Amino acid sequence: MLSIAITGANSGIGLRAARTLAAAGHHVLALCRDLDRGRAALAEINAHAAHPATLVQADLSSPDSIEAAADQLTRTAGHLDVLVNNAAVFDQTLREPRFTADGHELFWATNHLGPFLLTARLSPLLAAAARPRVINVASKGLLSMPRIRIRFDQLDDPSWFTPTRAYYHAKLAQIMTTMTLAERAEKAEKEEKAERAQKGAGRLEVACVRVPAVRLDAGRVAAMPWLLRTLYAPKNRMAVPAERLGDTYARLATGDGPLPGPYVDEDLRPVRAPAFAYDEPARERLWAASQAATGNPAWAW
Repeated sequence: MLSIAITGANSGIGLRAARTLAAAGHHVLALCRDLDRGRAALAEINAHAAHPATLVQADLSSPDSIEAAADQLTRTAGHLDVLVNNAAVFDQTLREPRFTADGHELFWATNHLGPFLLTARLSPLLAAAARPRVINVASKGLLSMPRIRIRFDQLDDPSWFTPTRAYYHAKLAQIMTTMTLAERAEKAEKEEKAERAQKGAGRLEVACVRVPAVRLDAGRVAAMPWLLRTLYAPKNRMAVPAERLGDTYARLATGDGPLPGPYVDEDLRPVRAPAFAYDEPARERLWAASQAATGNPAWAW
């Protein structure tokens, strides 16, 4: 039985993955922002779970909430086998950017800084596992933006905001963070191989999934403004069912072999990332900027 934490486990792909993994006998830690929605999801997950899942409140736009969730998991879990950073915000109705209490633009805070901080805080639990894995999530929509770059001097600048730009900007950051974390883990494994082997700890594996357009849950579609709902309906009918992507997450989390690459599609085939993701100095700069923005958390790697 693996211990698997999934953010955004109350709906969409996260919920489907949580259901599949719990039914397969794994202990699912369902991290959800809204407790009421989380409790409803927990009941659905546990309806067929071999072992009851655990609900953990975590708002990825809030460092305090992330710290509280990490503290809860540290107190109750001896190790963590897999972390799936699934939760994200993509509110296409926003016309103006929103900012967190810490002054960060909401999409950047939730879709990049939050997963970055959560992974850092949970890294000691992951490092204690025999085969730890971190799974991040990007989007196939990045294919339409081959020249996208990280706006290092405008990370929280409202002047360039649109929901689409902000969303894909953060998803590029997730790909780059995945690559950097994989490199850090490899370096740490080489430097500490004997010590880690003695402790029974395994080398961290990291992958980022290029998720295609996913069919939205009926509740999310119903919550859209009428015009947006009408325009989105044809795309939603053609989109990939969330259940299929939930299976992708589950395969990445529990597969016996090594992960197929730092960036994979929904069928677990290695794919090319946007060109900017391969810029090593840019990745280092992003890591440093993310560290500074999240309070310089300690990492196990």
